[in-house]
Amino acid sequence: MKSKLIKGLSIFLGGILMFTACEDEDTSPNLGDAVGTWKLVGLDGTYDRKIINKTGVANTAEEYQLMAYWKDAEAFGGALQQAGVAITPEAVKALTAQKMGAPFKPGDNAPGFPRDASFTKTTLAAAGIQMEVDLLDSKSATDKGTYTVKGTYPSLRLDPDKCQTYLMLPPPQINDTGDWFANYETGKFELSPVVDIDQVLPPFADGTFKVNREVDPATFYLEFLDRDSHDSKFSEVKPGKSWDTKMEEDKRVITGIDGLPTNAAGGWDPAASTDAASEAYIMQAALAPWGGFLTFYALNVLGELAARKADVKNPLADYDSSGVVDGTDLFMYMLANIQAGNDAKTGFGIPYSALVDLGDGTDPSKFKFKNDSGADWVLTAWTAGGKMKYQVKGLCMPVNETILFKSSWEEEEEHDHDHD
Repeated sequence: MKSKLIKGLSIFLGGILMFTACEDEDTSPNLGDAVGTWKLVGLDGTYDRKIINKTGVANTAEEYQLMAYWKDAEAFGGALQQAGVAITPEAVKALTAQKMGAPFKPGDNAPGFPRDASFTKTTLAAAGIQMEVDLLDSKSATDKGTYTVKGTYPSLRLDPDKCQTYLMLPPPQINDTGDWFANYETGKFELSPVVDIDQVLPPFADGTFKVNREVDPATFYLEFLDRDSHDSKFSEVKPGKSWDTKMEEDKRVITGIDGLPTNAAGGWDPAASTDAASEAYIMQAALAPWGGFLTFYALNVLGELAARKADVKNPLADYDSSGVVDGTDLFMYMLANIQAGNDAKTGFGIPYSALVDLGDGTDPSKFKFKNDSGADWVLTAWTAGGKMKYQVKGLCMPVNETILFKSSWEEEEEHDHDHD
């Protein structure tokens, strides 16, 4: 009887011990709810690029002027040369080149920036972007865990020959690894990539994160600022490390512009919302006499105005007493020459009489510059004028870049988390 009692008591006590051991066992991760395998389902990126000027930096300059060149300049110059005109195709190209707005200067936003890129789960898949991060647990709550990131990622790249910035498709591969840590009290997230291999993700200690395990699948949100390619902000994520020659070679971003948006009339228009075009018409409000276009006749008039104003012996006078020597004075000068039987020619050989429209010649109030914007300029009928097609020459500029990323993830695999 005694042995049975002792045996039963032993079994009972063993059960208590086993039950107590199961109750005390904590299976939750040391680094909390963020531990897991997560799949990218949403991504917003704000790219900020500031133009710089710095000794020893590729493409550096005091200022950066975007230029456009007449696409038919060299062909026209060759035709003039064959006709006996003392001019070269290169000279015609230089004479007809146009500055596209004011120059970009150090400290300015790079053209097209800040630039936002936004991807949903659907558009990520359409662009071929997919990413999976595995946040592995640590040995203790105070130690860092390790991570791996694999997949493909969005990347802006530069074609140095065209000075063209573009989104790389198909997207490049990512295969990153390093250490991570999450502070649930402050909401801060830290990433420390391995330093002796090429990494895509930048280091940061001030990212912000949120985990929600009350939904299925669980969600993870991570926001961080990429300062990896900013020569002064880099020290914020790498204290004590200076931006040296190696950093300049590996991390410097060069931005490029080889086109501008266009309006419905096919003219470059910085206010338009279309994709940038490298070939278009030049349009300005000051070109109203020619329909707003830079036409061949407009080019001749503007060239003649500059030449007459610069004529030291016989400079163009302020005929209308407006206080400014401008196109109105040139028109009066040209009209006087025509009426005097002196039908002079411009530097490109266009007679004054071809550049003015006198109507029936009886109403001076209707006299005006001839509008030749009804058709494009063609070499075979070059004296008839026409709209001129221009091509932007790509412009490369060094910049400091930061990227604010806001990423959304869903748990890929179920993990055992204790939420008691």
